[in-house]
Amino acid sequence: MNTKPDRKLLAIGFGVFLVSLLIRLIGIQWGLPNNERWHSFHPDEEVVLAYSQLIQPAKGQFTPGFYNYGTLFLTVEKIVTDVVNGYGGGPQKEDGSDVHEAIARYILGGRILNTLACSLAALAVFLAICRQTHWLGGVMGGLAVGLTPGLAVHSRFLTVDVMAVSFLAWSLYYCTKMFPAQDGDAVPDKEILKSSILAGLFAGLSAGTKYTGILAIVAIGFAAWIVVPKGKFGEFVKVKAAGVLVALLTFVIVTPGALLDNAKFMQDFKYELAHTSAGHGLVFAGTSPGWIFHVSNLIVGYGGLLLALSLFGLGRGIWRKQLWLVGPVIFMVLIYILIGRAEVKFLRYTFPLIPVLAMGFGWLMGQGHLARTNKSRVAVALGIVALGGFGGGLMSTASLTRWMAGTDVRDEMAMFIRQHLPKGSKIGIVSDPWFYTPTFHPNAQAGPAQARIEDRLEQLAQVPDFDIVRYTPLDISQRRDWDIRLLTEVKPDFVIFSSFEIEGLIRLYEQKSTKEFSAQLAQYTEFQKELQANYEILTVTDQNGMKVPVLGLDALGTTAGIHDIAYVRPQLWIWIKKNSSVTESNGSSTRLNSNEEPANTPSKPTQETSTEPPSTSPNEGEATGTN
Repeated sequence: MNTKPDRKLLAIGFGVFLVSLLIRLIGIQWGLPNNERWHSFHPDEEVVLAYSQLIQPAKGQFTPGFYNYGTLFLTVEKIVTDVVNGYGGGPQKEDGSDVHEAIARYILGGRILNTLACSLAALAVFLAICRQTHWLGGVMGGLAVGLTPGLAVHSRFLTVDVMAVSFLAWSLYYCTKMFPAQDGDAVPDKEILKSSILAGLFAGLSAGTKYTGILAIVAIGFAAWIVVPKGKFGEFVKVKAAGVLVALLTFVIVTPGALLDNAKFMQDFKYELAHTSAGHGLVFAGTSPGWIFHVSNLIVGYGGLLLALSLFGLGRGIWRKQLWLVGPVIFMVLIYILIGRAEVKFLRYTFPLIPVLAMGFGWLMGQGHLARTNKSRVAVALGIVALGGFGGGLMSTASLTRWMAGTDVRDEMAMFIRQHLPKGSKIGIVSDPWFYTPTFHPNAQAGPAQARIEDRLEQLAQVPDFDIVRYTPLDISQRRDWDIRLLTEVKPDFVIFSSFEIEGLIRLYEQKSTKEFSAQLAQYTEFQKELQANYEILTVTDQNGMKVPVLGLDALGTTAGIHDIAYVRPQLWIWIKKNSSVTESNGSSTRLNSNEEPANTPSKPTQETSTEPPSTSPNEGEATGTN
């Protein structure tokens, strides 16, 4: 058996890695804090950063007291911040005025590691496929990881999911190395054992980043069962046990709190299980079951045609007795059962499926190239189209990347307000300011973890030239979203809200059957009736002479309402009192037409409503590091 590395394959694999990396580096500075905007546009990044600082590697302190997921990513991010500080990238000014720029560098360092991790995942898939078919299939399978939008966007976030998937991809790669390659030569016993150990190592690293990675030991066990001859039960036990034990030992090493801080570990671990079972406020209320919902997640985050071809490739591969695919498929099915049963349905929960899907896709493309029949050529052509973009793919990645590399809509809205709205205007917001809020003030995107609501509202009240108001009763703890008194008592000149603030409410209104969120829905419906009676959406004249909503976005087409893709491009609407006008910078006056309902705006509720107070904000608890 030839074990020497193929230089041609290594060069091609490096190309896959490099393409995946370069596309991720574009837009990697999206939403970072700066002196004009003190917080990240991603609601979880600063929370992750804060927990990472509780780890002190130099002092042997690896128990941060936070275990909603494993400790490895937090440890890595702490090392990043120490390196940044060591090279003078930390705060330098005594008054702390540059602290936000330092935080941006800390976050950027972690994001760069995530881009490297995901690009390495693409390389792992490439190598796995090349062992079983033509290198062209390896390229296309690797790019199915490297170019698809969900992973491309999340690679630019300081969150755990992408790094966990990278370790997982390498674990599955070493599982496939336990099987004979396409030349049919048997794998020596020592190589099987070595691959099992390495597969276990990466499974443990993945679990130490995000717990679901531990399920990769199922693929290890299946591989051992198949490749070890049936008469060698002891050898089977040794190979399987080696992988499983290494995985568990690695997990404990990188998440030592599982033993050293066991009570808190179990508390947080159980909380995470309960959280995924209970739901996430209004975000997924009224949505289809996870089994169905995650299909749409995959269509948006991976690609519709790509998903179909990948599943066909996996099925055909197993039918053709490509046993190296069976373990990864079993793992994929277990993950899908796990996320399908959950009430929390973030796109990122589907990420562990993508390396397996990409293996099926790449193998199908490689076999299609080798077959050289008309049907196989059509299949390869469809694969190229799928990578290019059909319900996902490179076209969506390019669009989202362009948005992340440009000026964010929250900054755009703030600039529009300063340039076009009359000075002294009163602008109402419908909920607590947070990551979805226009950049009225440098602290506008501060969340519950960064500042008290009293302080945040006071800062907004100090915005020059405009009166930014959110209706709050004397007892601020009794505040509620979509409080009609904002319109009937405060009577602002303009009202602004985002797609995150209406998330779930329109869906529930259309269903007219929910009881759990009836109070919040009634509050929203009552507010909207009053809003539409006395306000209308502010429009501007576009290049074609058409009146469109201010910053009328095409975001919904690409993000498809997917919560954790819409982070990079939420929709914002600004409403103005009827019979008002604003003067554009070119001197033209934009009159409002209440008979036209612009595209991509909330539908108009008509039913009678109750004034029963709703529960907490639909997004409360977003930035807890639990998602």
